[in-house]
Amino acid sequence: MSTKQFLKNIFLNNTSQGLQFGSRWLFNITLINTLDIKNYAIFSFVYSVSNILLAIIPFGSSVYLINEVESIEKSKNKFYDSIFIAATLFTGLFVLYILLTPFLNEIKGWDLSIYGIVLGFVLSLNIIVFSFFKGVGNFIKELKAYTFFFISLLVFIAYLFFYGNSIKSLHTIFMLLISINFFVFIITLFFNKILISSLKDLKAIFTYDRLKKSFFYRKYFGYQEIATAVYTQSGMLLLFYLLDTETYGYYRAMFVIISPLFLITVSLSQVVLNFLKSQDKPSMIVNFRKIQVYSFLIGLLMVLAMLFFKMEILELIKVPFSETINIAFKIVLATALMRFIFSNYEMLIIIYNKQKYRFYVVLIVALINIILVFSLLPQHGIIGAVLTNFLSYLFLLIGLIFILEKSLLKEKIN
Repeated sequence: MSTKQFLKNIFLNNTSQGLQFGSRWLFNITLINTLDIKNYAIFSFVYSVSNILLAIIPFGSSVYLINEVESIEKSKNKFYDSIFIAATLFTGLFVLYILLTPFLNEIKGWDLSIYGIVLGFVLSLNIIVFSFFKGVGNFIKELKAYTFFFISLLVFIAYLFFYGNSIKSLHTIFMLLISINFFVFIITLFFNKILISSLKDLKAIFTYDRLKKSFFYRKYFGYQEIATAVYTQSGMLLLFYLLDTETYGYYRAMFVIISPLFLITVSLSQVVLNFLKSQDKPSMIVNFRKIQVYSFLIGLLMVLAMLFFKMEILELIKVPFSETINIAFKIVLATALMRFIFSNYEMLIIIYNKQKYRFYVVLIVALINIILVFSLLPQHGIIGAVLTNFLSYLFLLIGLIFILEKSLLKEKIN
């Protein structure tokens, strides 16, 4: 891939990711200003359920497809295998929810959790189809789909802005969110002739043997995604019960406001994987080092800008300023900056085929995260909550550096 094509893919991927995350960001900001903080906290909790399932239901298919597919024609079965996995895991989770409801229905947030499960499945379908097109280098397809998503969600945001008081039920909000995301998937799928023409062969694809093999091929990708979800999202779920609802709402609002920074790290790393995997090792190492420097500088500039406009940002998300909030916000920004450093390491570990070792690191960090949640929360409240995120990312970064720098040093010596 030429540098020109690489930069073009960066632009296309950033634009499509910007439409996706940007519209969701605006949606969350609108909800913060439309709902009271307690209802927003409940919404955030259910959305966290969908996020943690977004790591479980595809079972690593997103990274697997970006790394493994060659062309649409040659790799279409890998795409449908991924859909089969997602549908199977969703069905199991849905049945489990129905079976547990009579026993757990009184738990706070349980009644709305079903929306998190369905939304997690629909988001999984989207991430599978877009990862497939990224794998074949077709970033335009995703851009077109997210343009439709952006317009649809923008209409929803406008309705909330002008008539938000008329929507009293979170049920309505989640049903509309699920509908919009599902239509994006359907439109993207049905506008591709090769994938549609393969639908008649689905009986041969959807078999137990294929399902078993598909899980096997994705096992380390899937295990890593699940372990990652534990350390990034399980805390979000636990905090809903360990913090009072209002404080939890403020905590989630601060992470919503920095989510555009997380967007940039995700979109950059996805294109970095597509770029680096096609190069020889010496060129790859040189370009990786350059990309790391540029990523860090971009992140630093954005974090400093947000720190400068701290008061305006906190006012926008309705978080009352205090010394505690001031410290918490700075820790949140430090966490975002760290993402710029290790996101590309996560892509490099795939190129070196060291997913197994990353899984072990992530598993250890996930366990540390749970320990931190229970040890820091009781005494330190919202400071403990944001510090848990920071320390988890820090331990993960140290683990990735330990694994990869040895491989990079070995390449340099050879």
